[in-house]
Amino acid sequence: MIIKKYYIEIISIIVGITIILSNIMVFPQFIPPDIFTFLEPMIGLVGAMIAIVPPVLIFYARYKESKEVESQFMIFITDFTEAIDSGMTLPMALRYCEKRDYSVLTPHIKSITAQVDWGIPFSEALKIFSKKIESVPVKRAITTIIETYKVGGKISDTLKAVGESLLEINKIKAERSVSVQSQILTSYLIFFVFIFILVILQRFLIPALTPTGDVTGMSTIGGGIIPEIFPPELFVNFIVVQGFFAGLATGKMSEGSVVAGVKHSIVLITIGYSIFTFASHFQIGFF
Repeated sequence: MIIKKYYIEIISIIVGITIILSNIMVFPQFIPPDIFTFLEPMIGLVGAMIAIVPPVLIFYARYKESKEVESQFMIFITDFTEAIDSGMTLPMALRYCEKRDYSVLTPHIKSITAQVDWGIPFSEALKIFSKKIESVPVKRAITTIIETYKVGGKISDTLKAVGESLLEINKIKAERSVSVQSQILTSYLIFFVFIFILVILQRFLIPALTPTGDVTGMSTIGGGIIPEIFPPELFVNFIVVQGFFAGLATGKMSEGSVVAGVKHSIVLITIGYSIFTFASHFQIGFF
């Protein structure tokens, strides 16, 4: 499954880059200039989205799975500790937990139980499990459990401490996420104000500074230099760059991870580009 995901990432990147390069070198030779002027930014955006979105979505899916593993691992630790405290042996406790539903963690629990039943040491089974997941907190917790198991400490006490530690970490993350909701809203508002300013510049200010401008005394200022300095493609680049980094910053503030901000980046870039393109090419409202 992981190999197939890598294939999807590679293929999407190759296809996206091919579209972008064709938009620069091939399409202008076959598409009439008037039509290409309208289609060029759209084709470029499509190529960029094809190259970026699938790998990002796959990467974000792994991130979400990692978070789900952390959540379910705390529940597993609690159940496992209760089973051991009730007098069950370690294999019996694992079989007890194997019958419960831990979402994405269930296959891993079944694998650990099967390995222990086959005679593989519990610590080795945990090491194998640790290599299969990408959650750093869970890896650290497993390392602690393994070391305690090796030195012969009371494993139930260690499991309780590990569970409490993971629970506290999750509480801190949740509190941080709630506390920055207003900042996330502010980030989105700032981005849309930025788009509004770009539209005003594109629809009113720049036309007024060109020889065809309708504003008296303004048409000769800058001559045809202004449009050359500020072509529509430049504004599109502004939107992509601003949306991408604003999204990453928003994700870092809300969830403590730059990867989590990718979804905000995709939303901002898509909405911002759509608004700018629609407002720049079509008369709508006061535009």
